[in-house]
Amino acid sequence: MTCSSNAKNLVELLDLPDEIILAIMNKIKPRPILLYSMIGIKNIRLEQLALEQCHSIDLTSDCFDSSYEMFIYEFISFTLPYIFNYIKSLTIDIVHVQHLNYIQKTIYDENYLNNLKHLKIMAGRLHCDTGGPFRAGFYDVNMVRRYPLFSDIPQPFYISGGLIEPLLSFYHSPTMSSIISFEFDPVFLFNPPTDKQYFPQSHNLTHISITLRLFDDCVHLLNQIGAQLHSFDVSIMCVRLYQRSDLSKISLICCPKLKELKMKIYQNIFEYEQCIISLLQRLSNVEHLTLLLAIDVNENGSNHFIDGSDLQRDIIPYMSNLFQFDFHIRSILKNADHIELDKIRQSFIQYKQSIDCTIDYFNNQYSQCQIYSLPFIGTRLDFISNRFPLFNVENRFSNVTMLILFDDIKPFEHVFFQRVARTLLRLKVLEVVNLLEQEEKNSATNNSIEFRYLTTLILHDIHADYVEQLLCRTYLPCLIELVIHNDLFLTIINQNQQQVKDNCSKVETLITVEPWYYLTEAM
Repeated sequence: MTCSSNAKNLVELLDLPDEIILAIMNKIKPRPILLYSMIGIKNIRLEQLALEQCHSIDLTSDCFDSSYEMFIYEFISFTLPYIFNYIKSLTIDIVHVQHLNYIQKTIYDENYLNNLKHLKIMAGRLHCDTGGPFRAGFYDVNMVRRYPLFSDIPQPFYISGGLIEPLLSFYHSPTMSSIISFEFDPVFLFNPPTDKQYFPQSHNLTHISITLRLFDDCVHLLNQIGAQLHSFDVSIMCVRLYQRSDLSKISLICCPKLKELKMKIYQNIFEYEQCIISLLQRLSNVEHLTLLLAIDVNENGSNHFIDGSDLQRDIIPYMSNLFQFDFHIRSILKNADHIELDKIRQSFIQYKQSIDCTIDYFNNQYSQCQIYSLPFIGTRLDFISNRFPLFNVENRFSNVTMLILFDDIKPFEHVFFQRVARTLLRLKVLEVVNLLEQEEKNSATNNSIEFRYLTTLILHDIHADYVEQLLCRTYLPCLIELVIHNDLFLTIINQNQQQVKDNCSKVETLITVEPWYYLTEAM
């Protein structure tokens, strides 16, 4: 580790003023390498300078080799016992939580991490017990076909059994008693404890950011600790009433201190009024509200798209302190009558902020309306057709990292993908659903398209042209996860094209659809 040797060379700079030494220290990344090199070297001055850098510790890194993993273990084992009282903010990969538990048991100090206020647990580079990479989600083909315009892009997943016990042990440890802010990587579903006791030791916890599987889990959590929360950032995978659901518990929720709420639900909500509206109307003191929702209007018994009038009637009057309301709401309706876009815009005439909307009608009898505040606050767009104003002059969707393309009226041509690549520079996940053959193949003669940061590509219900387009005529230098129809995948592999080999050279997770195959080795 060259950073480590650079840190040790600081000993030779002791004649320099503190501010110069600190400037040199600040150039050494990752920061734990610096601390590991300086703590315990028996130089009081350097150790004191290092301890002043210990308030915020980030033990995650883009470096995933075995030597760095060993370094993290040594840092937790040997450096952490010297500095735990200085740490106020800690970011750590989930696989290392068990090491925190071990240190707590071995040092026998009741003040262990007692100044820790902010905890962030990340996924890091998890691997299965077999040593192979894990896949990033579950792709439910039948659900997508049963509910057109149903978003099932690879979803957050459950934590494997070997990691649950250390996490539960940590949640129940005295360390959690000092924490005021807890953030759990959104790629994980937060496993509710078997006793449904959320954060029993976290009496000072006021800020949470997590992903939950069921709406019921959200209600349970708020009933238990909602009274102490100041901000709540929650993603919910499924909002659907089950036999065990008890809507009466919503009326027991009391969150008098909750000022900031962010709710993200990308899978279609089937009980919007009974669940979401009922919950929001209980949160009367919210000042900052962010809603990113997908609503199946038919299932709610309504016959119109969600618009400004609905928000004004069902939400805004119940939050008397609300002064910032950001939203992106996608409502889906079957057999919808044609409605002018200006009518939707007119429903926002009393709003003081900028609002825009789009309506799309598909051949499969479904339509969708998207209403969103400006500037656009989402990072995800679902079921975007050729008619969606994706390429507007304001470039309002430039922060989008996840995109589902769907069209059953017009194919996506080569020039369309060129414009997507130029417009969505941060795009990481792309799904294409289109069975229509491209009509302008002659214009696609070169590999001029590059999705520089795309890591996940999903090619499910598609024409073969889109496999050619995205694997043969597009640069995908960071692709690590590929979901593709099995027959199309075998066809493209048999062509033995170099661009396909280059694009798939880093793929760790390959999921083929119909029939299912799971390949754990990179191609």
